[in-house]
Amino acid sequence: MVAHPPLAALSGRGAALARAALVATAVALFVRTFVLAPALVPSASMAPALLAGDRVLVNRMLYAGPLPAALAPLLPAREPRRGDVVWLRSPEDGFTSLVKRCAAVGGDSFGGRSLSPGELAVLGDRQEDSRDSRHFGPLARAAVSGRVSWVLWSRPRGGAVRWRRILRAVR
Repeated sequence: MVAHPPLAALSGRGAALARAALVATAVALFVRTFVLAPALVPSASMAPALLAGDRVLVNRMLYAGPLPAALAPLLPAREPRRGDVVWLRSPEDGFTSLVKRCAAVGGDSFGGRSLSPGELAVLGDRQEDSRDSRHFGPLARAAVSGRVSWVLWSRPRGGAVRWRRILRAVR
């Protein structure tokens, strides 16, 4: 184990670099947690829009919820809409990441009942191969952590890079 001097004991240039590194790390963690996060699409249930192995950018700020009046005009926050491709945690285990298309929102009918405000239903584009709201029912709005916006990189496990998918907007 290597002992490091406290930040105050570093020389002027060393201290400035250490502070800059700490600030950069804090900003990166903030952005990844609350604004934009990379994610790996785990399955082909959203094909052809998204394929297993796509690395996507998830916009976490879009569904941030009610904002203070001063920030509302500056930040594009809104509720999920029908057709949005959303990132969420499985309601079945609370751990598995899922990517699905929002099929119904509060007030819409789904599965023979009307969804309450704050509920939504999600479906995979490849419904014959998708575990979605047809299996686990409607979700609480809070289960959705962001909207999938862009494919950043695409390469299936053990396969070649899918160049045509890179930097593509998700629709």
